[in-house]
Amino acid sequence: MQIQDPDRVNILLVDDQPAKLLSYEVILSELSENLIKANSAREALEHLLRTEVAVILLDVSMPELDGFELATMIREHPRFQKTAIIFVSAIQITELDSLRGYEAGAVDYVPVPVVPEVLRAKVRIFAELYRKTRQLERLNAELERRVADRTAALEAAAARLQESEQRRNLAMQAGRMGSWEWDVSADRYIWDAGQFRIFGVDPAGFVPTREAVDALIHPDDIEAMRGATASAAATGEYYDREFRICRPDGSLRWCLASGAASFDESGSPIRLSGITHDITERKRAEQALQQLNEELEQRIEERTREREVALAQLFEAQKIDTIGQLTGGVAHDFNNLLMAVLGSLELLKKRVAPEDARSHRLLDNAVQGAERGAALTQRLLAFARRQELKPETVDVPQLISGMEDLLRRAVGPAVMLGKDLPANLAPVRVDANQLELAILNLAVNARDAMPLGGMLSIVAAEQRIASGEGEGPRELPAGLYVRLQVVDSGLGMDEATLARATEPFFTTKGPGKGTGLGLSMVQGLAVQSGGAMRVTSEPGKGTTISLWLPQAELAEVQVAAPERGLAPRGNSAAIGPELTVLVVDDDLLVAAGTAAMLEDLGHRVIEASSGAQALDALRRHGRAIDIVITDHAMPGMTGLELAQQLKVSHPALPIILASGYADIDEAAEFGRLPRLAKPFRQIDLASAIAAARDSEAALPGDNNVVSLAAHL
Repeated sequence: MQIQDPDRVNILLVDDQPAKLLSYEVILSELSENLIKANSAREALEHLLRTEVAVILLDVSMPELDGFELATMIREHPRFQKTAIIFVSAIQITELDSLRGYEAGAVDYVPVPVVPEVLRAKVRIFAELYRKTRQLERLNAELERRVADRTAALEAAAARLQESEQRRNLAMQAGRMGSWEWDVSADRYIWDAGQFRIFGVDPAGFVPTREAVDALIHPDDIEAMRGATASAAATGEYYDREFRICRPDGSLRWCLASGAASFDESGSPIRLSGITHDITERKRAEQALQQLNEELEQRIEERTREREVALAQLFEAQKIDTIGQLTGGVAHDFNNLLMAVLGSLELLKKRVAPEDARSHRLLDNAVQGAERGAALTQRLLAFARRQELKPETVDVPQLISGMEDLLRRAVGPAVMLGKDLPANLAPVRVDANQLELAILNLAVNARDAMPLGGMLSIVAAEQRIASGEGEGPRELPAGLYVRLQVVDSGLGMDEATLARATEPFFTTKGPGKGTGLGLSMVQGLAVQSGGAMRVTSEPGKGTTISLWLPQAELAEVQVAAPERGLAPRGNSAAIGPELTVLVVDDDLLVAAGTAAMLEDLGHRVIEASSGAQALDALRRHGRAIDIVITDHAMPGMTGLELAQQLKVSHPALPIILASGYADIDEAAEFGRLPRLAKPFRQIDLASAIAAARDSEAALPGDNNVVSLAAHL
């Protein structure tokens, strides 16, 4: 038969799900306490009536009785009114639920999924508090037993002893008590052996005069002791006073002195008699309990602060994600509008006589305005991290050198431009166009922060990050990176501004001078490229924007970004053979614009507003259709789902997947895809058709999907 360790406490785990009970048992096994499991409220009550329990871990949702009802029943029993009850809940806890739980007697909540370290820490605290409380109770019980024994002995002896013996035995206590008497007329103390033992002095060499005794009392307590004895001598009342002793060996002891005065027939005090009780152990236990309570309160405050910080961070992340989703959706719809506007303007411009300069100028202004709108959607998608990047191997020094003239024009003559770019810097894997735009954005921000001019430096260096260590951001995985920094000597930012610098739509510029999306766009590009961004700044000391971008493999070949050309003027039917094109788009404006550009190129067009209509058109027209151009984001059946069906039914039919939104991760399964973004121009459409047909010719028998991907 196994003997239970008396120092181990019982922890009751109550849950109707055996799997959760097993997980709690595994988590709490490290505490080396006795774990008792109950599958229902009835079984839990049976255990409680048979066993002393230190902590109850209680599920909120259970059949028969829920956690609140069971906790109320437990608290109604006198034995369990102070037993620690921790609720475990897998549902969202409202403020009302929290109040109900605390009214039912809970001391804490643990949400599911359970964090093992948090659960162990909470249970450990209450188990240790229970253990210390029981130890203190045992200590007090032992002390009370000893006092009762000594008191009974004194009472029995008092009946047989003379008055002189009564005064002595009144103070005699074995071990930690001593008796004393102060002769008022002689101004001297009379001590028994216990008194010498408590004060830690040798009876053979120590004479208890007033000066010698006062020298052993703690300086902070001496005046209080003198006042108590003087008051007792004057009034005849009993007194009890705690004080500290500084023993000759340097140790400190806590004592309790109790005494009373004796008077002669004239009412003058003759002596003070009393006992001294060494209460050091009790004081230490009280201090230990107080320290434990303070530590518990501190830990609860820390956990509360950590929870508040975590909730604030979660709320902020949810807010940013919600804004990102809304922003991406707006950019998607805006791309469709720009698609219709740019396509119509391009076709209209081809129909205006060349000598009508004013009309061409107005059309150019309209196109320029639409392209500025496209640039804004690019920033929106970059912030929302829903742009579809075209990563390639980029030589950063070469890229910055190529845009140096543009940077100098952007920052103006009052700002000096400096570079520290190693010639042998490792290439990075990033979208070159987006990186150029990000650097230009940062340069313009730096210029605005230096109204009187200053220094703008672009610095790059290689950096290895191992398991989140080093100077890089902790969220970066281990690997090789290039750290690109844009440093200005401008006004800098205070802590409040710096904390909000990357928030969407937050700007310190005046009305109409900034959208507040610049840093958000740069951060979105860095994160979406597998890197990170950090902003450091101090008022009057400038600002540093640091970008970490992953290094490219040495074997990769640099891919040149395709140049966007102007749509051919006049009759464009000479671009490729005449084709029958099925255009699928639920937006009638976009479908009409795409059809108009295709017809201008000399192709025949069949329109469908959904995937189902497209499949019906293919059944009716069969082999007459040469290529399919389909939007991706459509209700009922997405463009990718339509392409997957056509891959089975028409494996040789080229398909162009068009979208203004980069949510097409599944498209990777179709292999190497030429990509083109909405809004696209007529020349882009013609090139996409040619690329799709070339891919189909190069890979006979395989379906080819060209993604006109979802961002600018």
